[in-house]
Amino acid sequence: MAAAGGLRRAGWRLWRARRAVVRCQLPPLRALQVAVLSGASEEHKKESWASSSQQHFESPAGHQPEEKSQGPHPRNSQLLLALYTGQGGQESEDYESEEQLQHRILTAALEFVPEHGWTAEAIAEGAKTLGLSVAAAGLFHSDGSELILHFVSECNSKLSELLKKEQKLVQLGEAEKKPIDEFLRDAVEARLRMLIPYIEKWPQALSVLLPRNIPSSLSLLTSMIDDIWHYAGDQSTDFNCTLGRAVLTAIYNTTELVMMQDSSPGFEDTWRFLENRVADAMTMSNTATQVQSTGEAVVQGLMGAAVTIKNLAGLNQRR
Repeated sequence: MAAAGGLRRAGWRLWRARRAVVRCQLPPLRALQVAVLSGASEEHKKESWASSSQQHFESPAGHQPEEKSQGPHPRNSQLLLALYTGQGGQESEDYESEEQLQHRILTAALEFVPEHGWTAEAIAEGAKTLGLSVAAAGLFHSDGSELILHFVSECNSKLSELLKKEQKLVQLGEAEKKPIDEFLRDAVEARLRMLIPYIEKWPQALSVLLPRNIPSSLSLLTSMIDDIWHYAGDQSTDFNCTLGRAVLTAIYNTTELVMMQDSSPGFEDTWRFLENRVADAMTMSNTATQVQSTGEAVVQGLMGAAVTIKNLAGLNQRR
């Protein structure tokens, strides 16, 4: 028995030394995950190790350990289990992938954006509402970019669903097909209205997206514009496809800037501006010169938007 106890103690010391080496080799995110695990019921892990060590040393001679089965990475699985462990030390029966957990945390965090902005603090508060540790905020970048991109993606999905429902009503004969200018105006307005609950913090969001996350933000913007044209149906032939998308992108971006500075009741000035820009676009002919000038205007508009957004983020308020 004394020998077995000595072996168990030696095994425990060896495991802790190996664990320290592994921690040093992990990237920052994985190191954080291990840190979360370190604070989650250390005594429970000691007991589990002692039990497994005893079973190992009491097994028949020549017994070879079984090969590890394929499955989720054990460190990721342990992190999720640690985050799901309540104050009483009991693990929840509900278990999901890391991507699903991140989606739920980011969705819950949106409630706290008006107070904390697009920050790790908002993410931590969102995690708390799900019964998770605030350490869950360490699963994301500290600049809040993933929270912003999640919000944009969710808004795009909601717009797509809205346009899909409207298309279905037209197909069933329960609604009239809108003229192209009305359709575009309503689609852009519907998407911009989703910003209203977060409008005070939206300059901060754009200041994060423009300099460091341009590929992702442009991809989401392009996807949204493509969805609008898709649900425009045959009406999209009134525009040259490339020109139409460039013009609509410019209209959306400039109206978004106007909206952030609009203090009129119900954003009336913003919707009037949007209606006028769509009307202007409908009168534009599809000449090569105008296509070129439109492209140049879009580029110049984005450059000007970066400066405007930077100033708005500094003020952090609508004028």
